[in-house]
Amino acid sequence: MQASILLDESTNRTFTNLDEVSGKVIVRSTKAADVDDIVVKLEGESRTRLVNHLGPNGEKMKPKLEFHKILYRTTTVFPPPTLAQDRISTPVSGRPSYTLPPGTHEYRFSFKVPFNNSCHEPAPPKSSLSKVGISDWGIEIPVIPSHHVKKTLPPTLGGFPGEAEIRYFVKVTVARHSFLKENPRAYRPFNFLPIESPRPSPTGSQVYARQRHVFHVSSQAAELSKKGKMKNMLGIAADATPTVTSAGPANGLAVSVDARLPEPAILTCNQGIPLTILLKRGNYSSEQVFLSSLQIMLRSSTKIKADDMSRTEQSSWIIMSKSNMGMAVNFLSDEEGSEAVIDNDLWRGHILPNTIAPTFETCNISRWYSLDIRVGLAHRGSASAGKQQVPQTIILPLRLECAIFSGILPPPSVLERMAQARDTLGEAPPYIASNISDGKLQAETALNSAVFRPSDDASASQSAPPMPPRPGQGGLHAEEGLADAPPSYFDAVAEGAPPVIAPRPEYAPGVVREEDLRRSEKSGW
Repeated sequence: MQASILLDESTNRTFTNLDEVSGKVIVRSTKAADVDDIVVKLEGESRTRLVNHLGPNGEKMKPKLEFHKILYRTTTVFPPPTLAQDRISTPVSGRPSYTLPPGTHEYRFSFKVPFNNSCHEPAPPKSSLSKVGISDWGIEIPVIPSHHVKKTLPPTLGGFPGEAEIRYFVKVTVARHSFLKENPRAYRPFNFLPIESPRPSPTGSQVYARQRHVFHVSSQAAELSKKGKMKNMLGIAADATPTVTSAGPANGLAVSVDARLPEPAILTCNQGIPLTILLKRGNYSSEQVFLSSLQIMLRSSTKIKADDMSRTEQSSWIIMSKSNMGMAVNFLSDEEGSEAVIDNDLWRGHILPNTIAPTFETCNISRWYSLDIRVGLAHRGSASAGKQQVPQTIILPLRLECAIFSGILPPPSVLERMAQARDTLGEAPPYIASNISDGKLQAETALNSAVFRPSDDASASQSAPPMPPRPGQGGLHAEEGLADAPPSYFDAVAEGAPPVIAPRPEYAPGVVREEDLRRSEKSGW
């Protein structure tokens, strides 16, 4: 006897909330067989596994496992309610069984994907024991989690083999009546990308990160300054050597670089980056500054928790990178405060890769993002007495915390229901953070991050305003703001809501190996 699953949609389709996952189960048997039932399940799993290689006394430690069933829906496709024939009693088990005649049998099924995860509900029977595995450390048993986060279903996640994964699949089990015969099973995985939260209205402000730099004075001005100091030390009266003004002030050419995103800082999967890069003169100068290099990189932080252990994994994607540009920066004037905007054609057309998941948080895994910009500037200075000035180059790192949305817009009917729910339960805390967590980048630059408004004097903003905590900050066991706070959706909102008819971005997360999906229910990692 063999079983297989055929989905109505193509295998490369990305499903989202409120979608109908439908298809048919095909059971082939060469001879009549007694079966108890045929059950189809729609499941989502979030697994984590962390290892401490050495214990406090140098002993080998067992891995810590944590397993959450974030989605669990079942339906029985056989026997149908109207079936009354070919039934035989079973005094041994007390359960009725049904004779399945030889041939090919097809059974339809359909599931509606909800909004929220369901791991806060009572776990299915034997769900923890069914995930027991054997490895080099011996028997591995996942802990029974005591904390759950009820939020929007997270996206399919890969890229951390053997450490963390989130996967969705349809599974069918043909329960044979005999204990001596194996139950045929079949799996059909699919990618899932959640509907994005209702976007806040544009504020007209911008979130920015700023970096300042002062180029050294030209060689001629430095030489005159050195000679003047030597004469003062020897007690020689200073001569009436004229001051060189073409090299700018004695402290050199000062510039500042701003990287800005519209507030709130939201990027969208498979779309471009609404980035603005602005340069400003810090003092009066007529010298030229050149843009020598530019790199835009998206950095993700994935917090993985298993029992009492946690780890934050870093990943990065280079959106664009150019070097040896030699592009002159055209300021409006030589006056202090004069600005120049870098042409966004340099990064226009560069979209986020389709392997990037939106920002999310679930019981044992959470992810957030930051945008790293590295601006390379060159200053040639003024030539002195027939000597060519050696160019000065500097790379200024900038970082902007941001959230990534899936780009799948919720239906208008859902937005109306969400507005009614907000009026009843009150506003939720903000979901975008701007806290800097990378100590290396903090050591590289004194970074000022704040909100720039056209009516404000941005140059007077020396420190960042208070920012809300990022999702998962303070540990995944934190109770504040994790219960039913938007951008979560309430399951009541999904009742009767039609499937989403909206463009679906391409999404290609790390693929789980097929042999892993075909393992028995009683085997783990």
